[in-house]
Amino acid sequence: MIVVETAPRFATVQDLGRTGHRAIGVPPSGAVDRDALVALNVALGNEPGAAAIECAIGGGRFRATIATTIAVGGAECAIALDGAMVAPWRVVRMRRGSVLTLGPIVRGQFAYVAVRGGIAVPPVLGSRSTLVAASLGGFDGRALQRGDVLPVGDAEGGSVGHAARAPERDASAPIAITRGPQHALFDPRAWETLLDTDFRIGYQSDRMGIRLDGARIEVRMRDDAPSEPTCVGAIQIPGDGAPIVLMRDGPTVGGYPKIAVVREDAMGMLAQRAPGSIVRFALEE
Repeated sequence: MIVVETAPRFATVQDLGRTGHRAIGVPPSGAVDRDALVALNVALGNEPGAAAIECAIGGGRFRATIATTIAVGGAECAIALDGAMVAPWRVVRMRRGSVLTLGPIVRGQFAYVAVRGGIAVPPVLGSRSTLVAASLGGFDGRALQRGDVLPVGDAEGGSVGHAARAPERDASAPIAITRGPQHALFDPRAWETLLDTDFRIGYQSDRMGIRLDGARIEVRMRDDAPSEPTCVGAIQIPGDGAPIVLMRDGPTVGGYPKIAVVREDAMGMLAQRAPGSIVRFALEE
């Protein structure tokens, strides 16, 4: 068991998310940086999609009631085990009673605490991921709190490495996008704005959507635009012209036109851009 002694802000249990339920209004949820989660799990000998603790902002303490093996990665923060500093992405052993401490995140947005065997909360609709807005999955469908006791699954015999392979990323690289379902509603000037603007991640961004501050994008709106299915990564343009990128907990339907979609393999890179960070987009035809 892992006991939450101090709960990080916005900490939830996440795996790779649930699939096949968008038709009934349930988004996939899951880790916003899937690459980081998979890398940690592989190093621990887990299945790639084993559930872990996802922390935004950081700062927290976790105590092991059993001997176990962990790895911490994703966003950068100070990591200490029983008071001794630990390097990120390293596989380390926690003794019974050991305390893992995370400092505030200093670069990036989401850090992950993965444990050998995975966090074994009951699956809901095929996933252990938390959807806080619907009180679904994870630990009682909510963010973690002080005193929560998280069950740890049985290790299945996979080999344990010394360190996880951190995703190779350029923090200044443009985010790859493809054309969205309503791309024809946007004239060349709108596309020029999207591709030539240094947007900033808005401070109201969360697991549902990333709001982009900067230039406004105009759209030739249809008066009868109905709600229609959306997808993770869709860049929708609301009436005020400020783009919103739908994230893992984002709505499954919407009526705003979607000019583009962030490529799946670029979603983790985008998710790790902290509020105030610069974002540029690159269109891949």
